[in-house]
Amino acid sequence: MFSAKKRLDRAYEEAKIVAFDNDSKIVLFSDCHRGDNSFADDFSNNRNIYFHALKHYYAEGFTYCELGDGDELWENLSFNSIFYAHKNVYLLLKLFHQQNRLHMIWGNHDMVYRDPRYVEKHLSTYFDKKLDKDVELFGDINYHEGIILKHAITAQEIFLTHGHQADWWNYLLRKWSRFMVRVLGSL
Repeated sequence: MFSAKKRLDRAYEEAKIVAFDNDSKIVLFSDCHRGDNSFADDFSNNRNIYFHALKHYYAEGFTYCELGDGDELWENLSFNSIFYAHKNVYLLLKLFHQQNRLHMIWGNHDMVYRDPRYVEKHLSTYFDKKLDKDVELFGDINYHEGIILKHAITAQEIFLTHGHQADWWNYLLRKWSRFMVRVLGSL
């Protein structure tokens, strides 16, 4: 039986803990739905402002937390086409990752990222056409179902998750939902 409470409790219990203090700067983004830059890519309309905001947050020392559905993997069959459509964004996210300032949560549209083997295969490297070889992208990145921001002094917590666990259509019927998006989106 579907139990949103059980799923959310599990996400909380298994969440990655990220410490912060009064001087920490954290930015949260959710539901970017980066696509392949086709007519169906809703992100493409906002990619320039997103990229410039991301550059600002990087330069100012922010930690970036993405709360799921960063990549649109219901409408797009693979990460590869998304990566090459928005390569500048991923190379900037790579800089956050290299400084341990990148924390990623998977959502219903990028739920394949809950499988570490999938992440390793698709996100650890990319093929650089100029160098004619694979180059590191995110290397050892991990995606999580939840993240707890925990204050270093007060121990107060902020629980972050995508929230699709509470929606039976997007959790239990996610494969059917994805199929419908792909079929209806191609009409």
